[in-house]
Amino acid sequence: MASIIGKRYGNAVFELAKEGEWVDTLETQINLVEKIFNEKEILSFLGHPGVPNAEKISVIESSLEGKAKEELVGLFILLVQKGRTGYIQDIFEEIHTSIDEYNGKAKVYIKSAYELTDEEKSSIEKRVSDITKKKVVPIYKIDKTLIGGLVIRIGDKVVDSSIKGHLRAMKRSLLEEKAV
Repeated sequence: MASIIGKRYGNAVFELAKEGEWVDTLETQINLVEKIFNEKEILSFLGHPGVPNAEKISVIESSLEGKAKEELVGLFILLVQKGRTGYIQDIFEEIHTSIDEYNGKAKVYIKSAYELTDEEKSSIEKRVSDITKKKVVPIYKIDKTLIGGLVIRIGDKVVDSSIKGHLRAMKRSLLEEKAV
């Protein structure tokens, strides 16, 4: 989940794109910019306190020249000036989330104890889609510590129907009864 700062900057960029009617362009440009900034050398360079801001800004401008709108370039320059380059990934995440919501999509993180069959995946996706009234973009992960069942996260909401989750709830309940 994105940090508060990541959400604030990400939402600001998305609102600029919405007002300027370039949300479709934003998605393409953010994907391209994300590839550039995902290189470890660039992230460590931008976050290094010994490198002057002028050099960092110069690298941003040369890396993004002709590839991104002025508003995006300005955002990254502002992040350097404010010393907030550590939030770049959070900002990307928030922008992607906003674009998905705008396009009627919902990212759904689904953890299971074992590899789900295509039929199970389809059933889960349909059910979540019916509940959210959005097109589901599923992200599956196997977590053997769950023992069985599922943990589904949609935005800030988590549905834990795993055996591990049930055992944790049972333990909490027993401890509360014992304390009374």
